[in-house]
Amino acid sequence: MRGGAFVRGKRVKELACAVRAGDRVELALRSSRASPVGKDRILHLDAEVVAIDKPAGVAAQEDLAGGDTLPQLCSALLREMGEQQTQALLVHRLDRGTTGVTLLARTRRAQSALLGEFREHRVRKEYRALVSPAPSADTGIADGPVASRPALTRWRVMERHRSSAMIAALPETGRTHQIRVHLLALGCPLLGDKAHGGPAFLTTAAGVRHDFGRPMLHALSLELRHPGGSPLHIEAPLPADFEAARAFLRTWSAAPD
Repeated sequence: MRGGAFVRGKRVKELACAVRAGDRVELALRSSRASPVGKDRILHLDAEVVAIDKPAGVAAQEDLAGGDTLPQLCSALLREMGEQQTQALLVHRLDRGTTGVTLLARTRRAQSALLGEFREHRVRKEYRALVSPAPSADTGIADGPVASRPALTRWRVMERHRSSAMIAALPETGRTHQIRVHLLALGCPLLGDKAHGGPAFLTTAAGVRHDFGRPMLHALSLELRHPGGSPLHIEAPLPADFEAARAFLRTWSAAPD
């Protein structure tokens, strides 16, 4: 990783640099450790916004598990790329185990504008989820409260098997664990979501076992208005572990009871 000194989120080019009380000074040391967020994870980058395809295991903000957060990793990546503006500010959060599109602002102005889009529910969010058992209906609305707050998730079955399904989930509110809670209420918990009733593994009749190392939930896309006023659509491909689980389910669901 490229090192350097940064004041107020900008790389210091001169040997001497004046700082003021309250300025944030960062020192980045060179590191040979590979970051889980490399350039191949960037889905969109401009002067105001960066969108990352978040891998599983990376937290949006500090938690008890520790480790670098997504904003920290993103800032380090921008420094590595030689960007002068390296701050990456949270706009929304995905759970540590959830993969996919995560949007970060590069300026305070952009952060304020994007937070307003989320707050006013003007952001279209679409997820993919692997569940078992499959819901009886092909489409529906889950509107039970989450943590005593109103919540609404529209959903539809994208791929159905005898005992499992891939679901498109479109949350219209942004409660913590909303999709996970709503799928559990429907009777079809996320595979790998042990905290909400989902099995950690499945085994075929032939004894082939598949372990789900995380909740099988992926943030597929975001549609919103860019801080500059233009429409912005960002999409992240399904990750390898999700596709592997999906392939296993085709075999598992086809097996006789």
